[in-house]
Amino acid sequence: MAGGYEDWQRVLSAAFLIPPQGPTVLFLDDSELARFRPEAENAADDLAEAVRSRLRLVDGRSMFAPIMASHRQWQRSPQLDPPPVLPVIALTVLAATRMRSDADARSTNYYLRLAQALCPGADVEAIGTLRNDLREGGAFLDVVEMWRGLHGWIEAQDGAIGASTIRDHPHLQRIGYPLSQALVRQSDRMALTRFFQALDVTPGAVPDARVIAAALDVWTAAAQNRLSEAFMRALGDADLRPLLAIVVEAHAQAWDGRVLTGEGKQRIEIRLSIDIDAWKARWLFPIPPGGPDKLAVLAPGSDREVSLTSVTGLDYYSVQGSPAVTPELLSSGLRLRGNEFTAEFPPSPVLFLSPDAQTGAWTSVPGMLPFEEHLVAISAPHVTEFRQVLSQAAVDGWRLLPQRGSVLLSGYALFQGVRFTNGGILEEALAGLPGLRRIGVTPAAIPRARLVRGLPLATSISGTHYLIGGEPDLLLPSGPDSRTATVTLDGRREQLQANGFPLELRRFISDTGRHIVDADGQELSFTTLEEGPDPSQPPGTASLGWTQDAQMSAQGHLLAVTGARVSDPSDSYPILVRRGRDESWLLHANGRTERLAETEPPVFLSSIDIELHSPCFEISAASTARWLAQRRGNRWRLTEIGSSKPNEYDLDIDVLDAWKRACRDAN
Repeated sequence: MAGGYEDWQRVLSAAFLIPPQGPTVLFLDDSELARFRPEAENAADDLAEAVRSRLRLVDGRSMFAPIMASHRQWQRSPQLDPPPVLPVIALTVLAATRMRSDADARSTNYYLRLAQALCPGADVEAIGTLRNDLREGGAFLDVVEMWRGLHGWIEAQDGAIGASTIRDHPHLQRIGYPLSQALVRQSDRMALTRFFQALDVTPGAVPDARVIAAALDVWTAAAQNRLSEAFMRALGDADLRPLLAIVVEAHAQAWDGRVLTGEGKQRIEIRLSIDIDAWKARWLFPIPPGGPDKLAVLAPGSDREVSLTSVTGLDYYSVQGSPAVTPELLSSGLRLRGNEFTAEFPPSPVLFLSPDAQTGAWTSVPGMLPFEEHLVAISAPHVTEFRQVLSQAAVDGWRLLPQRGSVLLSGYALFQGVRFTNGGILEEALAGLPGLRRIGVTPAAIPRARLVRGLPLATSISGTHYLIGGEPDLLLPSGPDSRTATVTLDGRREQLQANGFPLELRRFISDTGRHIVDADGQELSFTTLEEGPDPSQPPGTASLGWTQDAQMSAQGHLLAVTGARVSDPSDSYPILVRRGRDESWLLHANGRTERLAETEPPVFLSSIDIELHSPCFEISAASTARWLAQRRGNRWRLTEIGSSKPNEYDLDIDVLDAWKRACRDAN
């Protein structure tokens, strides 16, 4: 084949050694080869013929000598172009992707696969001879030098074509190079960006390979996080697992912080928002890192544009043309594609939602958060089992929200006030209900041990110092199923259940100083102090105040009052009243009833191009007010006024008349 080798060198260089769109990975299987050379009847055979045209197969150990001569000549040159070995490199990766068990060989017999790839169609004797020349004869050592030369050249480009992911195997020191490129497919690379986000990978803070391997075990246990069959097989293989971990570590080091879809576009993780007071559901589109101020995506199954516009100070885009929230989209998922971004919402038979300070409503989160209150939306087939779990394991106070008059989410039940505080009891409740585990009725996955909560000190200069008595909690790596973890705290070793619930470290610490936690081999450290390193007041304290004529000033000698300017004492105090009720009243201690008029939302909200719902309005209530009574339809809600933990009651009686009669009887 005249010029075949040079043609493949150009094709492969143009395909892989280009300005970076992430780390440089030389993955190449039969389908990828066919995509590169669609005009070839069999691209793999075409590549093999091109490589054979530069070899002297009869020379055994020196079969690669002609290509090595060109390689060494390139090494003496300015090295402006990649080394002239890419067709050989590609063929060795192709052989690695074909490693599988069949009648001819075990999956670990790499050299047999390489001999078959190099001479397709050759008889068994010829393949056996070539395999022996490559392995026992040492011919493959020249290929190892080619791999090292390519790795060095990629690194010398200083990131212009991405970071090299070429790695050696700790034990299989020759074939580790092609194996390192065959383990992570394009689809795996895209999915791993979600793993890195879950792992909280940041520049300069990438976990080591051992921690990454353990984290992959946890993260891929969830069905939605399963990677390719080849990747999962390598993760469970004692020989390939260390190499896979090293390669994924290289990907993590090169990660630019963007989460990508399977198509390679930057991902916008759509969230569900439910406003109980307004009785509305809508989609939220978080602004991704480095996301543009404006972009457009297409609604599913149509050419209709959905316009997304950022709003200063908010983490969500303002949306025009968003599709309605429907049970079909909740259960089957939603995908809106754009030129560079794709917005996705996964199929969700169950959703845990948490309070969202930016919207004043409930927003979906990746999973159940221990100790936090949730609104839960769960599909009808699982409602009975979920109620069973709530009865056994949830804190009292949860309730099923009725959807009789106006159905918000057809086919889904809504449970409010759901909170789990005991991991052991929840584990027992779920033990006989594997269906709930499969759909995600478990704590959010934790792929990597981390310290959470606590009372941190000096956060501007350190993230690991805490007030004594306010030590952080430890979250152990955990997935859908609980597991036993080995934890050591300051030399004290314990076997603990990792079930998504935090371990309170303050129960085991009584002194100040540095403390070291080892969680399944991952070391974390923190320091406890009696007080912050600088107990003095922050600079600028008391530099602003009020003069005698009630003017704010920074002139210290003129200040009459330092602090807030307050109005005269008043017997009234503010309370918040829910909007959207048919009528609202204050019930006073003397039997008087006072009707409340709902005020208009703040004017500034109308100037913001985003749908914001203000769930409450504020009033000043006299000190005689005892209850807030609000009616919606035939039902009244009574809320106690003035208590730190107000009582609330739902009633079907004429509350106003009952209050007047009760006060009259009491007097």
